[in-house]
Amino acid sequence: MRRRRSQGSTMVEGALALTSFALLVAGIMELGFIGLTANTVTFAAQRAARYAAVRGSTSGHAASRDDVKSIAQQYAAPLSSGGLTVTVTWTPDNSPGSTVKVKVDYSFKPSLLPISPTALTLSSTSAQIIAQ
Repeated sequence: MRRRRSQGSTMVEGALALTSFALLVAGIMELGFIGLTANTVTFAAQRAARYAAVRGSTSGHAASRDDVKSIAQQYAAPLSSGGLTVTVTWTPDNSPGSTVKVKVDYSFKPSLLPISPTALTLSSTSAQIIAQ
């Protein structure tokens, strides 16, 4: 008789421990994905700004907004392109000595755990001085 009660409590304890462990693993995976996303957004902004900085108006093949946006999207390839927004500004223009600023935003809704009821937006801005 005592043995049956012991087996039931073991099953309940096992279920509670397994649930806690699964929740912990899911949280670690979600935070890892957020880290990957933040790193990808930052890298895409930096590479797109570098692309624009070496392709100024005197370089012979000046970069347009669409060119810079395309480069940012290429470097953000692991992410869904639907949530990606790229903003490019030149201050004052695309000539050497001016500044190019690339801002990359990515919004997504966490998939495993409801960290936020709305979509999270990760953003990165990179600015460089145009060389050519």
